[in-house]
Amino acid sequence: MINKLQNTLNKLINKNDLNIKTNELSNELLETLKIIDNCTSCKDKETDGNCPDKIEKLLAELEEEEEWEERDELNGELFGINIRLNKEILCEGCKEKEIEKLTDKYGNEKIARFLYECKLNAKHYYEKYIRWIPFDEFKNIEYLAKGGFGEVHKATWFDRLEKKYKERDVVLKRIYNNSSDDKIVDILNEVK
Repeated sequence: MINKLQNTLNKLINKNDLNIKTNELSNELLETLKIIDNCTSCKDKETDGNCPDKIEKLLAELEEEEEWEERDELNGELFGINIRLNKEILCEGCKEKEIEKLTDKYGNEKIARFLYECKLNAKHYYEKYIRWIPFDEFKNIEYLAKGGFGEVHKATWFDRLEKKYKERDVVLKRIYNNSSDDKIVDILNEVK
């Protein structure tokens, strides 16, 4: 069943009419399914028997759906399934491998672990949980002040995950590299 879902997800991802949010959610779910498929411990865990059928049904509905509101609802269900698989099915070893991948991406193991936990604790994909946002999504960056751990800037965030590419004014905190890992996590906990 996992191979069938992977094929359906790949077809969906390769379609040109998907929005970025659906594409990212599908890729994340595909990665989680691959992890489960390649791990004996994860495969052995008890799962909801109709979970693969539900995913397949959601993917079929996403392929056909034209209305943004309906896609948002389906995206939310895909997000929820992926979070549930991460929480309930992935073994500790696989979770650690996920954090290692995120550490490579973010450059800091404590930040990777913190962001992974924030995502797993989100109730729904459109809930504003703390997440990594690539620098290229910001424009009009303007220096405001210098603080104890770094610099503060204001910027415009071009939120590419929103259905109609919303621009938002945000404040960015650039943390100096010489700040200790503990201080960085303290800052993130304060924001949370």
